[in-house]
Amino acid sequence: MTNEVHITRRTLLAGMLATAGGLAVAACSPGGGSGSSANGLTVTVAGQSDNLTQVFNPFLENTALGVTYNGSFIYEPLVQINTADIGKDIPWLAKSWEWSDDNKTFTVTLQDNVKWHDGKPFSADDVVFSYQLLKKYPALNLQGVPEAEVSTPAPNKVVFAFKDPSEQLFPSIVSAPVVAKHLWESVKDPTTYQDPNPVGTGAFKVGQFSPQSLLLTRNDDYWQTKAAIAAIRFVPYKDNSTITNAMVQGQADWAGAYIANADKTFTSKNKNYHFWAPRAGTDGLIPNLERWPLSDIAVRKAISLGVNRKQVAAASGEQPATSVTGLPLPTYQSSVAKAYNGVGFVEDKNKAMQTLEAAGYTKGSDGYYTKDGKRVEFSCSFPASYTEIAARVQVLVSQLKDIGIKLNIDTTTVDDINPRTAKGDFDSTMGYPVSPTPRAFSFYNDTMNPNLYYPIGQSTPSFQNIERFKDDEAAALFKQYPLATTDAARQDILDKIEKVFVEKLPWIPMFYWGSYSSWSTAKVTGFPDPDSPYFTAVPNVVVALRLKPA
Repeated sequence: MTNEVHITRRTLLAGMLATAGGLAVAACSPGGGSGSSANGLTVTVAGQSDNLTQVFNPFLENTALGVTYNGSFIYEPLVQINTADIGKDIPWLAKSWEWSDDNKTFTVTLQDNVKWHDGKPFSADDVVFSYQLLKKYPALNLQGVPEAEVSTPAPNKVVFAFKDPSEQLFPSIVSAPVVAKHLWESVKDPTTYQDPNPVGTGAFKVGQFSPQSLLLTRNDDYWQTKAAIAAIRFVPYKDNSTITNAMVQGQADWAGAYIANADKTFTSKNKNYHFWAPRAGTDGLIPNLERWPLSDIAVRKAISLGVNRKQVAAASGEQPATSVTGLPLPTYQSSVAKAYNGVGFVEDKNKAMQTLEAAGYTKGSDGYYTKDGKRVEFSCSFPASYTEIAARVQVLVSQLKDIGIKLNIDTTTVDDINPRTAKGDFDSTMGYPVSPTPRAFSFYNDTMNPNLYYPIGQSTPSFQNIERFKDDEAAALFKQYPLATTDAARQDILDKIEKVFVEKLPWIPMFYWGSYSSWSTAKVTGFPDPDSPYFTAVPNVVVALRLKPA
């Protein structure tokens, strides 16, 4: 679950495999590291992309926006959701907002004097048009915005009328990118439109593009205080290791990738080097519940009992998951049901094997369990370039063998993994492709809401419930939650959802992950850090607007 290279698999995906030649050019380009020019300071960001292509459609996956960590540099949302300082969301294109008492009507007041990059005025009509696009073309709705009738009662106001109470989906609703109606209304098919020359309202606009780098230059007519830096150059790298090398060598100033042993390999190298990975979510083994053997709850429970989470987490320098509820602690401690307060995972290999045997499995001469003549065997699919996932899965291969389960590794490309898991073409995977969850309800809604079920072969557009969990009790609870009118009532429903998660184990938590970010203060300062956690430090426009020359 991811701001993984753990950002989320969703946010990092951008293009297909970069050529070795392209990477070499990028590493040697004059844009490496910060630099000053006649126009001011340029900050270099190391991003991850298999192949940078000139596609900026903000409603699609695998675009050039992926190398920018989808940080709202060009296209902007109504609100910037704060996943570092929870609850302190930042008004953006929306100046203010309010919900009706029944949480079915959401009224937004827009900022004044906002302009598109082409000088045309931004208006409420643009917001209405953008959300109508999501309704008309569900494939564009990556944020999972619920359907609504959207209208403009005044030039600076937008009203969303939802069929059901929807306040609990606030982060998804306000995070959708807003596009210019005067440009997009003539697009014949937004689901295939490449948008090679994007026109947004953002603080930066495209300056130069090549397969080796993307240069965004400051928007000097920006509606907020313009950036102090003149430009940001985004350079695509193949994987975490090459990004780390670029940061260590001073070829890049800012990145959002996992760094193994960051204290030893990065921050100790230079007093200006910093690494921060605030805990943001839980991840683990995500099964395909419509494929045997992981469709069998006995197998999932055996795996959960048989693994050593400390070893799995340590493989990539993470913290092991502790709470059986799956909720990342201590962030969501207050949301844990009383029945599960202090109840953690316990490793018990003997009990794992007893669980399988009680369910009719027998161990064969090769040491693996079988049932009905079939060996308990499955694969775990993930991008080969995600080295931290590879390290964890290697540990799992050994641990599962110890309890008679065969795990095979199935590596693929960054571009391939999300489409495959979205349509159910996998046995298991690691790295849930959803963004950090600022609310406990969002955590479960994203990862196990049966009402978001799609049949195998049909892609789930928002990447929620990719394991395809089906459960009548849980489905009813997720429908009841929005109707609750008090915090106590909401917690009571959340308690019951946690009980379903613990007892039916739709996916198997293994470790807590962080929002990985690294930066150098040699040329610019103003980054958030543990002492000033005003926002995530993964590259984004909120931080870029606070950067100052050192």
